[in-house]
Amino acid sequence: DERELTAHDGETADPLEEEKHRKAPLIIHRYPDRVLFLVSNLCPVHCRFCTRRRLVGKPPFPTEKEIEASLAYLKHQSEIREVILSGGDPLLLSDRKLVRILSALRQIDHVKIIRIGTRAPVTLPPRVTTGLVRSLRPFRPIFILTQFNHPKEITPASTKACARFVDSGFPVLNQSVLLKGVNDSEEVMLELVEKLVSIRVLPYYLHQLDPVAGTRHFAVSVERGKEIIRFLREHTGGIGVPTYVFDNPEAPGKTPLAC
Repeated sequence: DERELTAHDGETADPLEEEKHRKAPLIIHRYPDRVLFLVSNLCPVHCRFCTRRRLVGKPPFPTEKEIEASLAYLKHQSEIREVILSGGDPLLLSDRKLVRILSALRQIDHVKIIRIGTRAPVTLPPRVTTGLVRSLRPFRPIFILTQFNHPKEITPASTKACARFVDSGFPVLNQSVLLKGVNDSEEVMLELVEKLVSIRVLPYYLHQLDPVAGTRHFAVSVERGKEIIRFLREHTGGIGVPTYVFDNPEAPGKTPLAC
């Protein structure tokens, strides 16, 4: 869409000011006790609303030297208890490389929780093999954060991928992005969250769209988002109602939008 070439007022390539918080080659340290570890900048697909459009699919790609330097940073920051593997999509790394990174993380005593942010269960479900899941088991607890944005993405293949994680002791949480013309209706969002619960995926967050350059045509008003959340509260159980949030670069965590 031609509109994706235009940056409007308030939109930037790095709306969350991540580069300001890059403390090691692959580490974004915005919050006191947790970090993003950008282990890959490749994805199975290029989401048109991606927060990291500035990085995904573009060189330079992470190197072994950068991974080692980033692990060294984590070892010396004792306040960090949670590491989120992100990118890009970490599951585009080989099983062997993932195991090497996870093994190094598990040798850092103060790192207690690991999350993997991945759309592979949605966009490349064959990547979630029995071999992958088996290789990750020794490093639990690991939480899988994925992103279903529309009920049509819940297919037999994506359901099977999520089941492989859940059956092996990896909780799967979903983080949808509110998108104009995609899921900004009560009926679509209700169908989405109810289907997610039925495949044992927890609707965790509904994100207000980050103001990334070239994404204005996907933006939905905060008031519209609140209306959708209020509708969900009236029409489904609490386990199916995500927390509606926006990412404020000045805040110490995700900021809930009161509904």
